[in-house]
Amino acid sequence: MKITGCAVHAVTVTFEGVMPGTHVVLRLRTDEGLEGVSYVSRLGPRTLRPMALMIEAMVESLHGLDPRHTEDLHHRLTGPKLGAPVSGLELRAASAVDVACWDLKGKALGQPVYKLMGGFRDRRPVSANWALMPGQPRDRLAAHLEALLARGFRAVKCPVGFVPLDEAIDHVRFVRSVVGASTRIIVDLNFQTTIKQALRFARETEALDLFWIEDPVAFHDYEGMAQIRAQATQSITGGEVYQFPHEFRWLLERGGCDIAMIDQDLGLTGFLKVAHMAQAYGCPVVNHLAPEALSHAIAAVPNGLIVGLVPWGQPLFTEPLRIEDGDLVMPTAPGLGLTLDEDVLRRCAIS
Repeated sequence: MKITGCAVHAVTVTFEGVMPGTHVVLRLRTDEGLEGVSYVSRLGPRTLRPMALMIEAMVESLHGLDPRHTEDLHHRLTGPKLGAPVSGLELRAASAVDVACWDLKGKALGQPVYKLMGGFRDRRPVSANWALMPGQPRDRLAAHLEALLARGFRAVKCPVGFVPLDEAIDHVRFVRSVVGASTRIIVDLNFQTTIKQALRFARETEALDLFWIEDPVAFHDYEGMAQIRAQATQSITGGEVYQFPHEFRWLLERGGCDIAMIDQDLGLTGFLKVAHMAQAYGCPVVNHLAPEALSHAIAAVPNGLIVGLVPWGQPLFTEPLRIEDGDLVMPTAPGLGLTLDEDVLRRCAIS
């Protein structure tokens, strides 16, 4: 099987009217008629076209190569060029190609990607990570939380870093009062607090039994993360903006996190490298965004903890992710188990 080309689509979709997302979708094509799919998110008007062009250029550089050789292709795309590492948007484009190659590998071999990556489990706990920010009417927030519980979620995530600390603490207390003691609550401080503020937040929410506190200080403040982790009773999570395995190594070496959060910017190939490194430190891993792809990596490794579901890419596909008793149940179809919704790609295209 050989890579022959691709099609790229820029689209804006909205999940259930409350979670919009702008994405560049990749369809990676082969001489055997199989097609690998992936998408890249967090894109604005100025980066949509550059991202599409970079993806197309990267696919062209792999023309005639076998997409099943994921380690080789990942190195070709992300290895140093003229002595400088690939980074930024270019690395994000490479991640889309890498994910599509894994999808193709699974389809060619007739196996789901998570089984090819290790197959440790066929389901993992899942958290609902949308429409839970402070500032909305309490009755609307309560209704949304109750609906999530009715849909089978047993974990929720609240981004609270962009409001005053007292408001953030009050918000989390209200969420706990609605969901009860058995539901896991994840809190994201969005890199917005100082060390002292983060420790105050941890102290004042200690009785709420938070599952973890995420990104309390700037992502490059490894020592600050370590100080917070050493003094807080809650688990501390970080890593979502890192694009290189060595950044995770720096964080882990300094004892800066209890849980490592890995983004699709590393691709599925890079995700595995970080997950195995984190396992050597006794550290669980979770995904940042892209649950349709990264859930496969979480299910594949022993230290995959929970899948965070940001569903802004869900309208792109005909198959909804399956939530059952608080778990995401992995698909049994080959590859990522995804089929693009052709009607959505047409209706929601960005011209």
